[in-house]
Amino acid sequence: MFKKKSILFVNPDYHCSFILRDEFRKMGWRADVCINFNYPEKLLYKNEGLSLLNFNRIKNKWIRKVLIRFVWVLYPLFALFRFKYFLFYGTMDVFSLGATAFLKRFLGEDFRLFLSLAKLLGKKMLYLPSGCRHEELQSTIAKLDNGNVCNNCGVPACEDRLLIQHFRVHRRYGDFFFGSSTLNSTQFPQTHIKYKSLDLSLWHPDIEVPKEFLLPPTKNLRIMHSFFEGGRTANRKNIKGSPFVLKAIKRLKRKGYSVEYYYVQDVPSKYMRYYQVQADIIVEQLIYGWWGSTGIETMALGKPVVCYLRPAWKEFFLKTFPEYESLPVVEATTETIYHVLKRLVVDKEYHKQKGKEARIFAERHFDAKKNAVELEKLFLSL
Repeated sequence: MFKKKSILFVNPDYHCSFILRDEFRKMGWRADVCINFNYPEKLLYKNEGLSLLNFNRIKNKWIRKVLIRFVWVLYPLFALFRFKYFLFYGTMDVFSLGATAFLKRFLGEDFRLFLSLAKLLGKKMLYLPSGCRHEELQSTIAKLDNGNVCNNCGVPACEDRLLIQHFRVHRRYGDFFFGSSTLNSTQFPQTHIKYKSLDLSLWHPDIEVPKEFLLPPTKNLRIMHSFFEGGRTANRKNIKGSPFVLKAIKRLKRKGYSVEYYYVQDVPSKYMRYYQVQADIIVEQLIYGWWGSTGIETMALGKPVVCYLRPAWKEFFLKTFPEYESLPVVEATTETIYHVLKRLVVDKEYHKQKGKEARIFAERHFDAKKNAVELEKLFLSL
């Protein structure tokens, strides 16, 4: 039954939720991860200990539909009496418990039955945005670079009318809002702390690669970049600036440099590090303005990470964490990517130094053991 030190991570933040769950368990917490039924299995870092099973394997659609509805109503009620803290990733609007549409007519469009019951029972609701659209209005983000960010992003459902409702729900029920460490939301108060976490013994420059994941030997430097061909929708938008990365690599090859473009597809997340550690240079993105999960993982692996850092966001980050005088990221834009890559290819000492700096930063910023201790203090203070 109910335990004070108990937390449910609702919707996994890639590896982070599973890794923090494990650290909290080591500290004596009841901790679990809850996924929705459509979450891709290949993104699961671990399969054990999930609070909700993925029903995609059930072939009969009617049986699957009935089970989903049955579990989706009963599980939230079970969770309310089992956990004290609920950490939502991306949205708090997850558990409906049924009848919500009827109750909205009397209690307002931002009424949510599960969240209301949770508040009544004294539960603490924590919210972690999954991206810019979950912490800021589209009209605000659209001003960045005169619209260049939004014009290159294919994510749907970013209209202000939808986001305004989203933010109203979160302001009504949220007890704590994590910040991205790049900006302060105008929609709700945020606290910027070290949350993104990895098991640094697993993401380590010297990890042993199982033979089934070993790549063929090559004399070329492997430049790894997750190319968004066609973007996230059919309108061929590309928030990573991938065409500029490929163009720069092709130019390096024409100039006689021993490089090759490196990318893997359809690899389960739990195995991705074995491929990442065999790369020599990582290019994250050149348009949005900050690193993502790829940058976090490959910094921990001691790789030089190339990424565009928005100057205002970089300044905000360094003010938020004054223990850092600089960041280890090799900064580049769509205009400078060729020359940035060329220096990393030609200057071996520079290449080595940036990889070393990346690992040191990961040890200071992404260590799950250290971060879990600080998060525990935060949760218990709420």
